[in-house]
Amino acid sequence: MRKMVQPNNRPLPSPFSVQCRKGALVFLRKNRTRFAGQAYLETLIVILVLLVCLFGILQAALSLGGRDILHHAAARAARAKSVGFNDWMAEKAARVAAIPVSGKLLAAEVGWTTDAGDVAAFEAARIPAYLAAENGARAEHILDYEEWRAGTIHYNRNTSLLGNGVLEYSVRHYAPLQMPLARIIFPWAALDADGIPRVDVEESANAGEHASLYLEGSRP
Repeated sequence: MRKMVQPNNRPLPSPFSVQCRKGALVFLRKNRTRFAGQAYLETLIVILVLLVCLFGILQAALSLGGRDILHHAAARAARAKSVGFNDWMAEKAARVAAIPVSGKLLAAEVGWTTDAGDVAAFEAARIPAYLAAENGARAEHILDYEEWRAGTIHYNRNTSLLGNGVLEYSVRHYAPLQMPLARIIFPWAALDADGIPRVDVEESANAGEHASLYLEGSRP
């Protein structure tokens, strides 16, 4: 078997020799800082990618849940209008149904507490009075949320193939991104006047217009 030799015809030391082990230790000591810095950088990149993925998944889950709530709000508005209530009542029904995505409750009466149970009890007591309010000023004094102004509610009257009236309500909300780093996953989010990134979410629901079947004086 042919031995490896150096240029001066001297054989190379064995990799298990004391001389090689000492050389390896010297090399590692000299380059320890460089290797450690590279490891820290790689670890930081991996953690950042994992955080972006985690917050993106959480924000996507919140967005999907928000869509379901907006669809429910549109269905409540269409239902209210289909049984004979006026446009104002349908709008109030949609707003109440959208409370879970409406942000912070704007009321001085709950400023003293952050307990979710106390806030829920306050809401439950105020919702019937809000639905009974005759105008917007009175309703806003009873119950108001910071996100109620960040959306729109509108409807169209259509006709089915059988000639029956069909109401289509749409609820649109410019939903804020609640998770940090979520804008990396949602690059189309637009900044509002306060610098908060928001995405446009809209859901619709239909209901048959059948109030004329049982309400006196509602036939055309």
